[in-house]
Amino acid sequence: MKKRYLYGIGFLLILALAILIYLLLTSGRALDGPESIVWDATGKRFLVSNTMGRSIVSMSPEGRYSTFIKKGLNAPRGMAIWKQKLYVADETTLKVFDPQTAKLLNKIPVPQAKMLNDIALDKTGLIYITDTSADCVFLINPENGQTEAIRNRLLKAPNGIVYDMPRDQMFIVGFSKRSPILSLSTKDRSVGVFMDSIYSDLDGIAIDDLGRIYITTWSEDMIFMIPQEQNRFIAQFKEIRDAADIFYYLPDNSLIVPLFNQDKVIRIPLE
Repeated sequence: MKKRYLYGIGFLLILALAILIYLLLTSGRALDGPESIVWDATGKRFLVSNTMGRSIVSMSPEGRYSTFIKKGLNAPRGMAIWKQKLYVADETTLKVFDPQTAKLLNKIPVPQAKMLNDIALDKTGLIYITDTSADCVFLINPENGQTEAIRNRLLKAPNGIVYDMPRDQMFIVGFSKRSPILSLSTKDRSVGVFMDSIYSDLDGIAIDDLGRIYITTWSEDMIFMIPQEQNRFIAQFKEIRDAADIFYYLPDNSLIVPLFNQDKVIRIPLE
């Protein structure tokens, strides 16, 4: 009986030690599945959606991290800031926060949503959100919460989305086989193929100030670029694994790239 008791105590001590080691290893980890990045001009910092950590992390221009929003999120992915409001795609709900105080201002449930992903806004402030599992793009009016589902046979696992202001359209890429770069008109909601591609499992998309388009691919582990003349693809940055929703940062002409499975963010200077 005494031996069983001692064995039980020993097991509990080993279990407690294992839990303590786990907590020590994970408590200092700032990032856990970083997915999307936005620039908070007022706070002079980047905000990073921590999908697996169910939080939003603040990142200084020098790369220092601190937790910004740690409650009220399930799996935050895409983000956007518009008129001093932070919009976060959180599973099936668009959540609105004050980007300075982290206060939750509003929740906009999205009917028929399955996995809201990336966010882009047009020049009027209407919000476009890809839903990778529902094969559609949701259009949301943040003023009244009115939601419209945009569906098209071309929308296969839509993932990254970015606003192309000169042509007043959205570019969309999908997490699918040989995903084309799609265009979605903000005028009539029509969807078409902007360019076919040979790449698969596309995630993030960004446009720099020269009009060059950058896209991440998980299958080929790189970021490829479409130049201004839009007549070819260039394998711009190779051996970059798990790159999610990249962000173009104009002040220093760089790409800010969250690496989802590596729990880190890298910065790539552009020429």
